Amino acid sequence: MKFDKCVFAGSFDPVTNGHMDVIGKCAMMFEKVVVVLAINAQKEYCFSKEVRLEMLEAACKKYSSVTVRSFDGMLVDFLKVEGTEYYVRGIRDENDLDYEGRTFDFNVKLDPNIQTVFVNCSKENKKVSSTFVRDLLKEGKDVKKYVPYEILPILENAKKQIT
Repeated sequence: MKFDKCVFAGSFDPVTNGHMDVIGKCAMMFEKVVVVLAINAQKEYCFSKEVRLEMLEAACKKYSSVTVRSFDGMLVDFLKVEGTEYYVRGIRDENDLDYEGRTFDFNVKLDPNIQTVFVNCSKENKKVSSTFVRDLLKEGKDVKKYVPYEILPILENAKKQIT
């Protein structure tokens, strides 16, 4: 039995194999998965919104149940727009769990109906982060092991954004 729908949000700057690990697990647990590129005006991104969306759409194309969207605002409001209370968070380690636990407490205060679903990353993706990938890109290193192959051409075209 699958649940109806969930939302998995992030900045995806860039999307990594760790993100895709979580998205793939969501696709197994939920009939519909909405992957949302969350826009935070206070945060500086390496890649533009358009490039991040392009990468996310290319990486998620293989899942027929996954929809990619962007949203600028409170995530609790986006969950209401999508008509779901299931909010997925990827967990790599105890630091993620601690941070996401605090975020969970905040979200529940905003909307007690939110159900946060914590999804563990596979062992091979535990150390993969967007920050790590950006650092490798800035140093001109190969990132093929850490990002979905579908985004490699997009990354190549967007390299000038990170130098």
